[in-house]
Amino acid sequence: MFTLDPQTALQLEQYKQQVARVNGAQNFNAAFNVAPAIEQKLIEVYRQITDFLGKINIQGVKNAHGQKLGLGGNKTAASTTDTRSQPRRPTDIFDLEAVDDYLCTKTNSDIAYMYEVIDNWGYLPDFQKRLANIAVQIVAEDMQRIGFNGTHRAKTSNKDLYPLLQDVNIGWLEKIRAYNPERHIDGITIGAGQEFKNMDALVEMAINELIAEQHRGASGLTAITSRNLVSDKYVGLLNQTHSPTEQIAANALYQKKQLGSLPVDTPAFFVPNGLLITTHDNLSIYKLRGSQRRHIIDEPNWDRTTDYQSVNECYVVEDYSKTVLIENIVLEG
Repeated sequence: MFTLDPQTALQLEQYKQQVARVNGAQNFNAAFNVAPAIEQKLIEVYRQITDFLGKINIQGVKNAHGQKLGLGGNKTAASTTDTRSQPRRPTDIFDLEAVDDYLCTKTNSDIAYMYEVIDNWGYLPDFQKRLANIAVQIVAEDMQRIGFNGTHRAKTSNKDLYPLLQDVNIGWLEKIRAYNPERHIDGITIGAGQEFKNMDALVEMAINELIAEQHRGASGLTAITSRNLVSDKYVGLLNQTHSPTEQIAANALYQKKQLGSLPVDTPAFFVPNGLLITTHDNLSIYKLRGSQRRHIIDEPNWDRTTDYQSVNECYVVEDYSKTVLIENIVLEG
């Protein structure tokens, strides 16, 4: 059995008390509900952890199951009406395709702080901040993994079989595969002898033929893709000797990467050789308000302290007509 340094043990105890205190819990040795204000603060912290989460919606919801909120919609409201013969007809901006509802299910995020590791931090003044940062970093990155890779929810998940958390919840891409097959292409080859000679042509086809007409000119449409598909376009530009002025221009061009007419985003954990065209605000994570629970408990038999966390959440595509998903893209040559 590992014995913590007294300074580490004191810092750890103070950390447990502080987490319970800010959530209004009377007993820090028992499980407690995360306070509503802290729930909202955590959402804002998650959005700061990765660039991608900062661009999408992370929204608290009142009910575990219901109609999608219609965030990031591109509805039109302008109209004319001859009121001598009929009433004016307001646009229901939340009237979405009745394709799927949302359903928040439980996700556990249980983090073990091994004594042998954290005992090296006991003398540091930011000990508590380090523990807190580890927790939010892991939870935020897991949310992004699930959003891109989640295919189903198992009763008991298995990280050995599904290292990208494919079995924790159903992510955005899987929902497009299931509910938007007419805008999903699985398997396409790009090259000189193919219909599409390059990624730019593929992107323009997807916008003009697959994105719904009312969304084709939407501000914020982005090519979300894996880094290798973008690098292939620019490798010729980068892999040559430039004069200093030309090098600056080449770097600037690369920094403003585009595929077709769209800006590019290459977030971590996105599926390899895949392309998703949509707006960031068309992707959401709903978290059931009041469902977040936490219990930080010492487990000396395992030489650790464990931070048990759980929340009910759901990954939502707000409007399928504003998405195109192309997977298993092969670049010839």
